[in-house]
Amino acid sequence: MLRMHGRTDRFLTRGMALALAIVGIFSFTFSRFQVKGDGLVYFNLLRRFFGEHPDFAFAYQFGSDIWNAPFFLVGKGLGAIFGFQPETFHVSFEELSMAVAAQTAFVATLYLGWRLLRELDLPRSPFVLLAPAFGSPLFYYVFFEPAAKHAVDTLVITAAALLVAQLFSRPSARGALVLGALAGVSLNVRYVNLAFFLAIACGFALRNQFRALGLAAGSAVIVGPGIFALPALRGIPYFVPAYFPKSQAAVRTTAGTHPLFGGTSDPLNGFDPLIPLKMLFSEHRGLFLWSPLTALATIGFVLALRRETLSDRRAFLWTLAAAALALLCVHTIWGQWDGGFAYSQRFLTSLFPLFLIGVAELRRGWQRLMYPALTVCVAWSLAVAFVHDFGYDGASQADGIDRVARVLQTEHGNLEHKIDERATKRWQYVWGLLHGHDPEHVNGH
Repeated sequence: MLRMHGRTDRFLTRGMALALAIVGIFSFTFSRFQVKGDGLVYFNLLRRFFGEHPDFAFAYQFGSDIWNAPFFLVGKGLGAIFGFQPETFHVSFEELSMAVAAQTAFVATLYLGWRLLRELDLPRSPFVLLAPAFGSPLFYYVFFEPAAKHAVDTLVITAAALLVAQLFSRPSARGALVLGALAGVSLNVRYVNLAFFLAIACGFALRNQFRALGLAAGSAVIVGPGIFALPALRGIPYFVPAYFPKSQAAVRTTAGTHPLFGGTSDPLNGFDPLIPLKMLFSEHRGLFLWSPLTALATIGFVLALRRETLSDRRAFLWTLAAAALALLCVHTIWGQWDGGFAYSQRFLTSLFPLFLIGVAELRRGWQRLMYPALTVCVAWSLAVAFVHDFGYDGASQADGIDRVARVLQTEHGNLEHKIDERATKRWQYVWGLLHGHDPEHVNGH
């Protein structure tokens, strides 16, 4: 347990321990353990890098594997001892390690978020920390698609935001070097994160912190290419082979999903200046409709900008706002801005620090009066997530939040039954295993 400003100011309070226990129960009950979708890209790269021979393996935005690798190696070691295809949960220890890695990243993100709020002297209760986590896309990509890169992406961006806040008020060479290293990792997680860190670089330049900027840039130039070169050491090809499924962006019929022009052979296949607005407001994958807490949090962040008077903190908030806006706007060249068959707007998951600050500011200004509205938003996000995860008749990649809402309205009884069934089966299954037998004889969810 880390204590920074006295016994009462610590992360792991009794309330936080209870909250994490509840999250742990939720995780054990509902987490998906099988690797699927884009997660296979990063998972198979790890398998190939460490000597296995998956059906395919290539290096594409693989920076999350830097975090996942130690967990994978532990899973690989357990597999060597107990078997690579254990019966429990119908997944290997290697697959289970991806869930553990994502959930560890989640807890680390919460801790760094707590430190960021302390840096800004904002409320940092368990509710303030967990509401934006479960009211944004973050929780979905921790518990339902843990092998995806978004949990690690959010962890790195949150760590970077904390370092920027510290460096603006207390410059240090070590902090600048670590920030640069994080930038190098982040650019390998998502190439478009370059826009985020360029905006941060401008913030340092405007404050005449050129020494910190130079140290960070030098560190990023070393770490970024160093990580990018790692697959070549094992003879792993880069980018997407011809047989990997191509984008379907140009053939969708849902209004608002077409790029203005471009092909379908890779994600950088179209330019549309309206994409940022679609990413926030469209029924298709609009963040503010799928995850409405983020809209309230954005208002809270603006209020924090208006209220803050200390120059260092104000500069940090403006820099973070500029970096978030840069990350949003860079998607104007990203033809697959909707993220495919994704939950909410997954490409903005890493903006968790901004949403966290916004929720904390609402808590500061409105006290507990904001709790009902934020709780309703979290409940909506959870309901939508379960619908998206369970699926429904005629589900399509082109479906928007309007279709999901209709399913919630017309099939809420069936959804409740599915949730109860999954929870019951998971715990009955574990109870049976603890008593030495498989109650279903078939392992899975």
